[in-house]
Amino acid sequence: MSEPSSERVKSAIQALAQARPVEGPPGDDGQRSVWHLSPQGAELLSFVDPEGRVQRQELTLLGEHCVWTSGVGLRTGRVEQMGASRAETSVVHPDIEPVPARLLRAAVALEDYQGEDRYILHIQRVLALARQGLVLAGGAAPVSAAPPPPAAPQVSVPVRPATVLPVGGIDPLLASRQKREGLTMLIVLAVGLVVGVALLLWLI
Repeated sequence: MSEPSSERVKSAIQALAQARPVEGPPGDDGQRSVWHLSPQGAELLSFVDPEGRVQRQELTLLGEHCVWTSGVGLRTGRVEQMGASRAETSVVHPDIEPVPARLLRAAVALEDYQGEDRYILHIQRVLALARQGLVLAGGAAPVSAAPPPPAAPQVSVPVRPATVLPVGGIDPLLASRQKREGLTMLIVLAVGLVVGVALLLWLI
């Protein structure tokens, strides 16, 4: 089976974005289905819980199949039409392991979608994350990845040498300063005492 070209896949997605979704009635567990179908070979089937959260999505693109399930992840496969028209039964043949090429083709097809359909946006985000994981696992940087920030320059901070105190533990400069301050306080007190006595004698 030949692989579909990227142009055909993107055309199918554009037709899918223009398709009107069909919502099914809630099931016994409260889940409901939302079905998008395009005549270009694209189909999206979403299952939503009663709170509106997407629980499962099945995307078919020109015979390739991607299935996302909450808590499980992505699986891939291929779809075989058992008849000449789409009205006949379709059989999905799941891959033993997810095929990266199928995931990448689906992610590339959806990357240009800029509409507001929440179900298409959901599968777009899922496949974009899967694509990013495949790129990182392959050891190659994605095209749109920003270059790593430059390393911060090393700044040398001068270290102030420690002050060495004498054996007694008292800085001699600090001791002389304290002596000067004490002498100044004594002079101020003496002058105040003399002025006070002079005022007292003058009042008497």
